[in-house]
Amino acid sequence: MTDQEIKPYVGKAVRVTLADRRVLAGVLHASDESGHGHRHYAIVSDAIREGGHAAREVIHGGDQIATIEDASGDPAATP
Repeated sequence: MTDQEIKPYVGKAVRVTLADRRVLAGVLHASDESGHGHRHYAIVSDAIREGGHAAREVIHGGDQIATIEDASGDPAATP
């Protein structure tokens, strides 16, 4: 996907399917830095166990995202 296609979802709960078919759910964040040819994104999900740390998956470039959908109504994706 292009950065323009991804931009409306930044800061929102999403479900993302990556190019390698993994599915991630959580809040989408974007880095303002694009120093080496692509923008970095991160999906941040709540901790699996109470008191644990949030899970964070960094995505190197929008081309790694196959599909993205709004997951604001999905309790698994919302903080």
